[in-house]
Amino acid sequence: MSGYIAYQIYQSLKLHFTTDYDAVKYNFKTAVKQATFEKRRDRYFFEKLSRRFNREQLIDYFTANIIEKNNVWIGDMSDDVYNAYVSRYDKLTYMFEQDMKTLSNKGYAFNDICSSTPDFSQSPILEALRGGQISIESVVLLDILVNFLKSLESNLSDPLGINKDLIDLLTSYKSIMLQKPLPKNKIKEKALLVFTT
Repeated sequence: MSGYIAYQIYQSLKLHFTTDYDAVKYNFKTAVKQATFEKRRDRYFFEKLSRRFNREQLIDYFTANIIEKNNVWIGDMSDDVYNAYVSRYDKLTYMFEQDMKTLSNKGYAFNDICSSTPDFSQSPILEALRGGQISIESVVLLDILVNFLKSLESNLSDPLGINKDLIDLLTSYKSIMLQKPLPKNKIKEKALLVFTT
């Protein structure tokens, strides 16, 4: 793989997470020209990454860093963030179960975490995510199971757009996660087990 292809993947993911561009639909390609890439002062980073990672790993590397810090420059991207991302994927089912137990132990029923509070001011699951009590992957997995984010977005009172930005990030990440094999049946079993016992 070349640095130019790495740059295309990077650009497509930046657009995917910040605009309505769908990187998955367009196969992680953009209309950026080779000459534009050659003029960039930071092309060294892309060349270096293209030698270290294959295409799927590079998508994961950029995704991990972008969801960690939305407007991250290529030179500030970190292997530590990528390694933490890979680690979370390795224990996806366990992490999901623990996160659901965290919410259940706070007294929330399954329907409570997938909806807003009675005054429509907040969502328990989004608040837990913002507070670092649960992982972003658990929220996305739950949305894959029951598709609650769009209805949650329309129900929340959000004058500053804080929840909308977070839900947009989660929705964008969902399309990336769906490209990987996911243990959907195990996740469903874990959710049922946690909230029905």
